[in-house]
Amino acid sequence: MQRSFIVCTVLFLLCAFGAIAQEKKTVSGSVQDEKGNPLVGVSVQEKGTSNGASTGDGGKFSLKVAPGATLIFSYIGYLKQEVAASAASSVQMAPDQTGLNEVVVTAMGIKREARALGYAVSTVSSKELTKTGSTNFASALYGKAAGVKIVSAPGGAGSAVSIQVRGVSSYGMNTQPLYVVDGIPIRNFNTLTSQSWGTTNSRIDGNGALDINPEDIESLTILKGASASALYGSEATNGVVVITTKKGSKSRGLGVDINYTYNLENIANSPDYQNEYGPGYDAQTNVGNGIADYEGWVTDSDGSTHPYYRSYAQFGPKFDNSSVKYWDGSTRTYKANKNNYKEFYQQGYNSNVNIALSNASENGNYRMSYTRTDYKSIMPGSNLNKNNFNFNGTLKLNKKVSVDLVSTYNNNFTHNRAYAMSNIFGSYGGFFSRMDDMGTYYNKYKTSNGYKYVTYNNSNYDQDEKLAYNIRATNLLDYLYTNLRNSYDETQNRFINSITLNVSLLDNLKFRGRIGGDYTGWSAADKEHNTQPASVGYTGAYSLETRNNNVTYGDVLLTYNPKINKDFDLSATGGASGRKQTYTYQKTSTADGLVNENWFSLSNSASTVTASSARATQLDVAAFGMLNLSYRSFLYLEATGRYEGTSTLPSDVNSYFYPSVNAGFVFSDVVKMPSWMNYGKLRASYGLVGNHPAIYAANVAYNQYSLAYDGATILYQQPNASGFGNENIVSEQKREAEIGLETRFLDGKIGLDLSYYNNKVNKQILTASTAPSSGATSALVNAGSISNYGVEAAISATPIETKNFRWSTRFNFAINRNKLTELGSGLTSLTNDVEGGGYLILRSEIGDALGNIYVHPMTSDASGNKVVSDDGYYTVDANSYKYVGNIMPKVVGGFSNTISYKDFTLDFTLDYRFGGKLVSIPTYYQVGAGMFKSTLKYRDAAHGGISYVANDDATADYTASESGERHDGLILNGVTSTGATNTKVITAAAYYENTYNWRTDGDYSAAVYNNSYIKVREVAFSYSMPKKVTQRLHVQQLQVSLIGRNLFYLYKSLPYGLDPEVAVGSSWVNQGVDNGTAGPTRSLGASLRARF
Repeated sequence: MQRSFIVCTVLFLLCAFGAIAQEKKTVSGSVQDEKGNPLVGVSVQEKGTSNGASTGDGGKFSLKVAPGATLIFSYIGYLKQEVAASAASSVQMAPDQTGLNEVVVTAMGIKREARALGYAVSTVSSKELTKTGSTNFASALYGKAAGVKIVSAPGGAGSAVSIQVRGVSSYGMNTQPLYVVDGIPIRNFNTLTSQSWGTTNSRIDGNGALDINPEDIESLTILKGASASALYGSEATNGVVVITTKKGSKSRGLGVDINYTYNLENIANSPDYQNEYGPGYDAQTNVGNGIADYEGWVTDSDGSTHPYYRSYAQFGPKFDNSSVKYWDGSTRTYKANKNNYKEFYQQGYNSNVNIALSNASENGNYRMSYTRTDYKSIMPGSNLNKNNFNFNGTLKLNKKVSVDLVSTYNNNFTHNRAYAMSNIFGSYGGFFSRMDDMGTYYNKYKTSNGYKYVTYNNSNYDQDEKLAYNIRATNLLDYLYTNLRNSYDETQNRFINSITLNVSLLDNLKFRGRIGGDYTGWSAADKEHNTQPASVGYTGAYSLETRNNNVTYGDVLLTYNPKINKDFDLSATGGASGRKQTYTYQKTSTADGLVNENWFSLSNSASTVTASSARATQLDVAAFGMLNLSYRSFLYLEATGRYEGTSTLPSDVNSYFYPSVNAGFVFSDVVKMPSWMNYGKLRASYGLVGNHPAIYAANVAYNQYSLAYDGATILYQQPNASGFGNENIVSEQKREAEIGLETRFLDGKIGLDLSYYNNKVNKQILTASTAPSSGATSALVNAGSISNYGVEAAISATPIETKNFRWSTRFNFAINRNKLTELGSGLTSLTNDVEGGGYLILRSEIGDALGNIYVHPMTSDASGNKVVSDDGYYTVDANSYKYVGNIMPKVVGGFSNTISYKDFTLDFTLDYRFGGKLVSIPTYYQVGAGMFKSTLKYRDAAHGGISYVANDDATADYTASESGERHDGLILNGVTSTGATNTKVITAAAYYENTYNWRTDGDYSAAVYNNSYIKVREVAFSYSMPKKVTQRLHVQQLQVSLIGRNLFYLYKSLPYGLDPEVAVGSSWVNQGVDNGTAGPTRSLGASLRARF
């Protein structure tokens, strides 16, 4: 199919340049704005025909028209004008202060005037997506669309970005919107991310949306409600992102656009670590286990001392600048390395160059572009190279027939995609000390012979390079070895193509036929070097993996616009679509190591090569229709219906009907409004959409086994133990009602778009536990309903506008409330996540919001006093739970501004979130390890510690005394089991280690934090060269910009320097739980945009 598209593209180009127009009268002219500046890209169309052109350089156009023709001039942001061709030599357009003549691309690629819509949409322009050099379009959406929440996984340009529209619509199925590019629904898998590395793939994967080049996008529309997206049926529950790519416009000769962006990327901020104490445990542990002395010093046989490097905690000796032997064998000054967190990361960069050629004539238009992206991650050893080719053209075969061809080729090479970092920041095995020097880790992760680092107690090889002492952060060394010594190289080739035939059968009857596809071929080579000499033992590994995803799509559309009378306009549309998705997977790996060191070949496997494969196919077909009726251009009614069938459901329940209806009433055209109110419209809509399970999820699958019996082999089948399908499963169904208000005031200087929606998603598809007798552990069931309601508001304003100065601003906010309304099978709640061995759980309960957080409470007596154990610590009631919050945000939104003065422009965008909790188990553990400044409390008299007398032994029998030699004591407020006031003295180190520890009597409410923030997301300061300069340089336009992304927080509620966006994954649960990940990034750079 790809070869066919290449041939079509070549033929298309030959036709586009060689087509000969019919002889008509040529009309030439120019178009200016209200200030006399030329407008480029204005649509000029001969009225009553499909013949048209676009203005190019200097706002000029040329078009052959019939004698006596009338021309229609239209341009986004300006009022449509009709001018006689004979008087069109110079046309000045007036700005549309209401903005409601804007044309919006809606479902199935149908263009509608914004004023005619009966539902809410959010539209983002090309400029908004590219002005700060975002590596993907989804990251550029932060704060720019009401009711749309963006979550970017850490790891940089190759890591997935999640979009969530109007809250959570599915408990356990897909929660991502459908992406449609130039009419073709494309592949966009969810993020698949585990939290560590080792035997499983735990690199932070990307998703399909990353392959869409922002430089090629003309506009992006988000269809949010069920009525807006109902024509997409079972894939529309989570909304639809409709992307239209750029077309060519008329230019002098061959139009050339060159855009170059370069950003430096660094770690944005560090945790609020303390820098006064080094590695070590509490005194009782030190002495009782013979680890160190009471102060935490370890004495070697030669009399030298050093802290205990094996400790995960930072309660060791206070830094005193003495000389100690370091774990690499060198002598170091005992002091804090204050920036070692930042020094773990490297400086990254993103280089992006885009070259586009475009032009247009009355016979068609074309645009072809090439984009090269080179990205180096802040994560050690990770980088990405990307090549993107795009062609978009229209060929007018005659006045009734035109052909559109869009072809995109994306080639990616990713070296060592970033890992999730829970094994460093969420595991005791990864905690590095406040003394540690990151340069030593980078020097010691491998030996001079390229083998893996040699531990202190390893006597097999490289004795002269082994570590001088056992250390705690071996996970950090493992990470560096994996990503700097080994290689995991991914290559992806993706083609997204479509060809569309447009035929004007009659003046009021039009046909559109489209066929296209989205093919992705992905391969990976995993090379793991030998970690030790082959003479010691076989190590290393090699594997080859391939995945192929192919989406073939086609649709036909017939639209009839009968002329009724001057008051009514009617449009009827009918069509059909089909979509086939296929997936194949294959992996072959060596087993039990490599025989010959570092020879990466399957034939070098120490044991029999292993292989695995999978394949899947899904087919979806649909017939649909739409009826539009308008009365005097102020009352609009639309009804749609889609009848759909899918192969992923059982045959007797695999077809559904998805209807919708919406209406718009422009009351300002009927009712006399005050002079300060220019426009007002009410809208209402209702729709039904669905969400079916993934391919084969509903199938009852069996595994085949063999059994030796009486000298023969007997074959038998058994249900798949990991999950059992359900032949009665049906699609989730979402019903949604929406009302809205749109207004414009003060000649369009102030605008308001307000929406209220209420939806319910029935027949939730859940995974339920099954009886052991079934042979499987779980099965899919339809059980439960989720409801969402909310308010969205988008406010736009132009507070100041003069000849040389203009300030425009956009503000949006969204409030969403969800609820689990029912469950089947007698259930009252669902457990979403379990942390800390069950000491903290996320649970959803009937009648309440999804994602409630519960922890075991501290034990208390009848009067509410906390009970203290005989050892002096609080105890936990492990038989009950208490509610401590919910992970769902209360309000999300954004605030964008554009300030222009002459040729200078400042753009900046803030986004915010208020309410909701973040669960961060890694932060909780790091508090227990004494990593943060807050844990200095009680460590000495200056930080509130009490004095006490102690024997330097393991008894932990301390007596409070003002004359005591120790000053790191505390007495917890509470009572003993007998009701007496607690007087037991404990040390600060023991308090933190025991109170914030894994499971046993841990206060897990301390792992739950308020997560609100206001962030300066992006800033661009631009200078457009004046005309006298561009003429001298022989360019039409030239703009230079200083840009920045993810700059800083104006406010955040999280403690310890924790980043509000630390959570990883597209799952709504994962977005509220931090399991340890890489730090946030900040990028600063510059861009150059030129047009020749």
